[in-house]
Amino acid sequence: MRKPLLAIGILWLLLTIASCHEHKVYDHYIHTSLSGWDKNDTLTFSLPKAPKEGMYGMDLKLRINGSYPFLGITLIVKKTIYPSLFKSSDTIHCKLRENDGKPRRQGVSYYQYSFHVADLHLNQGDSMQVEVRHDMKREMPPGIGDVGLMLTRY
Repeated sequence: MRKPLLAIGILWLLLTIASCHEHKVYDHYIHTSLSGWDKNDTLTFSLPKAPKEGMYGMDLKLRINGSYPFLGITLIVKKTIYPSLFKSSDTIHCKLRENDGKPRRQGVSYYQYSFHVADLHLNQGDSMQVEVRHDMKREMPPGIGDVGLMLTRY
């Protein structure tokens, strides 16, 4: 009697784990120097072809450490969809710390954040190139370890 229940429990667990990532199309980080991300250093993400036509959500992800000196960061996200060559740009204002300087996320040495950028309609086979750069007054803000991009199909 216990073996069928155990088998059903394991199957349910595997299906639950698999379904968590079923709609994730792309999830990739690019490392930046913790000593400072140069304002002229544009990070480029080349996304694969969309598996199906539909709506997709794009999220920008950041990992920072305690040496990041500001309450937030402003990022410019430029998207080009191929083969149509449709281009668009978003300015994302990311609040990383509360006004008292405390991080908005939990962490020990790194804090991870996710910010929604856009909802996009993609046709099957569309690919995309996304460029990300910061738009801060300081040329090389320190403490940003990784910048990531995630695309999820709705």
